[in-house]
Amino acid sequence: MIADCFTTFDLNSLGEDFAAAFAALKEMSAATELGKYEISDRVYINVMEYDAVEEWNPVRLEAHREYADIQVVFSGREAVAWVYGDDLPVIEAYNPEADVLFRKADPAAVSKLELIPGHFAIFYPQDCHYGKFAPASGPCKGVRKAVAKIKLN
Repeated sequence: MIADCFTTFDLNSLGEDFAAAFAALKEMSAATELGKYEISDRVYINVMEYDAVEEWNPVRLEAHREYADIQVVFSGREAVAWVYGDDLPVIEAYNPEADVLFRKADPAAVSKLELIPGHFAIFYPQDCHYGKFAPASGPCKGVRKAVAKIKLN
């Protein structure tokens, strides 16, 4: 997992697919229409909106096999759970069409990251994660967020 901000991170340091995703994300904002944006045959971005109101109880975390995520909040804020997960028990088998599986985590071993505008987090296949948790400042309605998906294989 990498967490950083757009102003300090070398957006071209991870190769051309990540660079293309970052270039597209930099052009987006809270005003970007919800939906899926095809960037290339290896990169797409989902723009979504939801409420970050769940109480902190990171037991069921998602992971991927084929894609890495770059997660960016355009407006609002949310708490995101993260833990290294290759050794966590699978509680929902891998779905290849959605490129997702779910693992069981011990909440005491999970790190909490708050995503705010201007910052991002990159989650690789070994990184179990889940958002939508209320941030420290309290529940946040109408979080506008983008998740760039970068094919790794």
